[in-house]
Formats: sequence, structure tokens, C-alpha cells
Amino acid sequence: MCVIAAEEVIAAAEHVQEQQRHRQGFRAADRNAPTRHQRMPPAPPFSFSFPFRAVWWNTLPHVTGGFEREGVGGEGREASELYQVNCVRQFYENLVPSCTVYDIDCPDNFFRKFTDDGQYLISFSRNYQELIVYRPTWLSFSCKEEDCGSHDLPPKAKRFDSFFTQLYCISLASCSELICKDFFLYVESHRFGLFATSTVQVHDAPATEGAIHGVPSIEKITFHLVRLEDGAILDEKVFCNDFVNVSHNMGVFLYDDLLCIMSLRYQAIHILQIRDSGSLVDVRKIGVFCREDDELFFSSHSLVAIVQPNGFGSPRSETDIHGK
Repeated sequence: MCVIAAEEVIAAAEHVQEQQRHRQGFRAADRNAPTRHQRMPPAPPFSFSFPFRAVWWNTLPHVTGGFEREGVGGEGREASELYQVNCVRQFYENLVPSCTVYDIDCPDNFFRKFTDDGQYLISFSRNYQELIVYRPTWLSFSCKEEDCGSHDLPPKAKRFDSFFTQLYCISLASCSELICKDFFLYVESHRFGLFATSTVQVHDAPATEGAIHGVPSIEKITFHLVRLEDGAILDEKVFCNDFVNVSHNMGVFLYDDLLCIMSLRYQAIHILQIRDSGSLVDVRKIGVFCREDDELFFSSHSLVAIVQPNGFGSPRSETDIHGK
């Protein structure tokens, strides 16, 4: 092993560049010129070896090219050998799990899904009354050898708490409500979670107050906006005697900070805004009327049609019509 100072390493790099310039010049000038070994300048008075390549990479990490050296010894030996500087330390941007552990002793919960950024694992209690959130710990165990399948994992590798840490458990649903297990929306910009609870739906509910006949009715549907970091319930939105299809997020849509909830029973779309503070603010309701002033416009025109049915002035009495 040879230890080389930084000045010598820089001199070697300059020498390699000079060799490359010589080679390019000779090849451009004459294809039949003497061989590369005869026209190259003499090599520095030291040889390169693997320990030097490690010193080279750690000393000058910005040098990524290859270099050549002249042979040292008798004339019969090979005059040149090519050495490439390889990366001896690599950085992995992505780590992919390669082992699956079965028969894990998990809590008796209903696991919904991971959040889109992988920071939280959402689950519900078996009675669908409580929200339980876990945070993955990741990379709990690793193996540096090639044949990792032949090695047994430690006993704690088959425990759920070795991979996940419970953050909190909060109650969402009241005594008459249940958590909608197939519904969850994630606001990644603020790390808010939107959950829904509802009572049992009634299929033969009467159509009252403008409701569509034949559509089921739910006495109470509540949407909860939860801050997943600490489990704080920031705001709620309640719909009474309505029907929203929350199964697999079919009737609720999220775009940036705008939340759209579609009411099937009243054929209306409720648009809400999720503020940075975590409040749900009503923006617009699209249903019988599309614009905010549509109701005022139609009511005023209906009043005009009643007062002026002939379109020209006040309605004439029967005395005016007969000239009496």
C-alpha cells in the first residue's frame, strides 16, 4: 500500500490529461503514427494499486474519469494497463424491502390504508367507534450478506410494535353512529385527514322538503377533519336526513383545498374550502340554483309575472275590459 500526498494526486491527474491531449493530437495528425506506448511521455515514478484508488476517491471526489499508467519493469512486459476509478462508496436513493414476514401478532383493528406520503397508517377499532393512527418506524432489520434468506430474523421481528408506533386513539363516532370504514381522504399539504361517521340508512324514507323519491335517507352524516400529527379534531360538517355515497370516496371529491360533497337525496353539490387553520368553510351550493343570486333572480321574475301577467302594465279589471 502506498500513501500519496494530495499534491502528487493532483500532479497525476494533470499528467493523465496531458496524455489524453497527446493521444488525441497524434490520432488526428497521422493514423499511421507510432504506437501509443512509444509516443506517450514517461510515467510518474510510482505505480497505482487498489489502495491508491480508494485514496483517490476519498481525496478528490470530483474526479470521475479513468487514467492509465506505464508498465514498470523490463521491456518484455506489457507497456500499458488501463485502470478505471470505481466508486467505492455508493449512496442508495431507494431502499426496497426484500423480505416478507408472515404470522405477525397484530392488534385487533381494521387497517384502512397508508397515507399518500407513507407517514401514517390509518386504522379503526373493531366496533368502528375509534380512530387509531400509527407511524411506521421502517428499516427495523437489515442483512449485509448476499444470501439473507438463510438467516433467521430476531424474535422481535415478528412483533407489530417493532415496525409501527401507535400515536393516539381518539373517539370519532357517537353512540348512534359508526365510522365509515371505506372512506378516507388525505390533505397532504397540511397532513389533515377527513373521516366520516353516519347512522343507519333508511331505505323507505318519505320524500319530503324537495328530496328525490326512492333515494335512501341517513338521519345524520358527519365529516370530521382531523390533524393527523396529534389527533386533534379541527372541524366537522353535518348533513341531516340526506344521503351521500361515501363508499370508496365515491360521493366526496378533494381538489387542492376544495372539498366537494354530492348529495344524492337532494341532487346538490356542496363545495367547501379547507382553510390552513383547519376549518371547513361553505363556498357554494350547486343544486336547484347554480349561482348565488339565482334564487333572488327567479323570485323577482316570478313576482313580476304575477303582478304583470300581460307584460305591459298592471292587470286590467273586468270593468276596464267592457268599458264600464
